[in-house]
Amino acid sequence: MEPPHVVYKFGGTSVGTASRFRTVIDIVRRTAREGRVVVIVSAQGKVTRRLSAALEAFATQPDNRPDVVDALVEDLRARHQSQAEDVLSPERAALYEDIMEERLEALRAVFGTVERNGFTPAARDAVLATGEQLSVPMVTLALREAGCTAPLCDATALVVTDATFGEANVDRTETTERVRAWYAGLSPDAVPVVAGFIGATVDGRTTTLGFEGSDYSAALFASILGAQCLTRYTDVDGLYTADPETDPTAQRLDRLSMEEAFARTEAGRLGMHPKTLRPLAEAGIPMQVRSIDAPDGTGTQIVPADRSNVLFTPPVEAIAPSSLP
Repeated sequence: MEPPHVVYKFGGTSVGTASRFRTVIDIVRRTAREGRVVVIVSAQGKVTRRLSAALEAFATQPDNRPDVVDALVEDLRARHQSQAEDVLSPERAALYEDIMEERLEALRAVFGTVERNGFTPAARDAVLATGEQLSVPMVTLALREAGCTAPLCDATALVVTDATFGEANVDRTETTERVRAWYAGLSPDAVPVVAGFIGATVDGRTTTLGFEGSDYSAALFASILGAQCLTRYTDVDGLYTADPETDPTAQRLDRLSMEEAFARTEAGRLGMHPKTLRPLAEAGIPMQVRSIDAPDGTGTQIVPADRSNVLFTPPVEAIAPSSLP
């Protein structure tokens, strides 16, 4: 079983606009020519916040519940359908619409369950997972259109967790068995796209891994499959000494040891899920943080101790955001 050349993680800002979305597809398509690729994606930017806000309004405004759900569903439909029409052919946009409507009906059903039985943390996770479940099919269909063999994949069948809804703990043993069996069953040219952030209990209840959980998902897949590297794309060109949007003295970090990165993560200074780095450190896998708006940039390298003298070279050539129509 050939391990992935790279596991890519694309955050919400990377898949949230048509221009950036096209860059994502081009990056993956070009890399797939060189070796196997696994793609982890988040919900489109601010979709998870929209879902959370709707849940809160549903819980606190009992007289307005039908309007809350209708507004949420219409917002999600309009946003995703508009982007699908921008980045997919009419035929595949129609396929996506069918998938989207099925997912939106499932979302309505969760709110119906809350209406009948009351709010539960499990219901919250089922609602919050909708963003990733809408994002993954669009990326998958776009990759097919770009000539890739891209199977539809379900993270809830792969990532096994406990029932700590909201910040579930991953069962590494069971998840490893499932992910390796799934990967071994893929064709050698497959480019699978999997939702980050979400998993499921052994009895099938959807869970979420906590804030920035997609980073942790990507690290788990990279570790389990023995990937050569993990590349995380965001809307900034690497990691900084401080928030560059609020601190003009912030400086970009070209390179960090895994130990330095651990310390910064524990201090809440890297903007990643706190569990992200551990699977990478255990497996000796380097990570790079790069900008989707400047995909030719070197970004920031996070390198395990035993690879401290090895410069990690990105596996793809520079790609301009406008390189696809």
